[in-house]
Amino acid sequence: MVTTSTAAAGFALSLTDEERTFLLNFLESAMRDKLVEAHRTDAPGYRAFVEREVAIMQGLIDRLRR
Repeated sequence: MVTTSTAAAGFALSLTDEERTFLLNFLESAMRDKLVEAHRTDAPGYRAFVEREVAIMQGLIDRLRR
């Protein structure tokens, strides 16, 4: 079993390969849903909020892929 460890700003998280893959798939699915949500909303403030969530998810996905 291989464990991936991530540390940033005093926070560390160790994941097995299986957990890392699960988390990546989960985040990618949630991000696709959020992109649809952002596209369908007419409220600019809410759209900006959802787009910020998407940016955070993308950042997490990028870090987990390293």
